This record gives sequence, structure tokens and C-alpha cells, in this order.
Amino acid sequence: MIKVYVKENSWLAKLAAAKLRASKVAMVLGKTIYLHNTSYHEFMNNKPWVRHEVAHVYQYKKYRFIIFLLLYVIESIKNGYHANRFEVEARNKETDPLIVTGINFIKK
Repeated sequence: MIKVYVKENSWLAKLAAAKLRASKVAMVLGKTIYLHNTSYHEFMNNKPWVRHEVAHVYQYKKYRFIIFLLLYVIESIKNGYHANRFEVEARNKETDPLIVTGINFIKK
């Protein structure tokens, strides 16, 4: 079982929302999903969104924290946010119900 923490009202996610010009944002750092302008319950009821963010949790696990952040930034600079390979992979996981198997979500 992998513990994934979900934190509402995150200032980090608020910064990401401003950068992305998005009204609602979820962002992952390690095993924590940070939310802006969305509640834990609203987020958890949006299965594709949850799966997308869990894909990022697995990416952090695969590459380790610092390496993943560096690779993510390089990808974003090189290809832009939307074409970043980590975002493409996460979008592809949005329809995979198995990705959340073994995940224990904990509201922070």
C-alpha cells in the first residue's frame, strides 16, 4: 500500500495555478498532491484527474525526487508543458483504473 497525501489550499498549487493560468490545480511533489481552488472531495470524485496525479507520484518514485524535478523542468523548457513527456504519460494514465490500485489517499 502506498500512502498518498492530499493537501487542500496549497500556496504551492496557487503559484502553479497562476503560472498555468488555471482556475483549479493539482500538483505533485513526491507523495503529496497539493490542491488549489478545489476540495479533497471534488478532486477525489474526478477519477481521470486523480489517476493523472497518481501517475506523477509513480514518476517521482521511479526517478527519485530531485532527479524527477530536474527532468521535468528540462522537458518543460525543451518541449513546453503540454508536450512534456511526463505530462503526456500522465494524461495517458487518466483512463487506467489500475493505476490507483494499492494507493491509500490521506487528507492532510
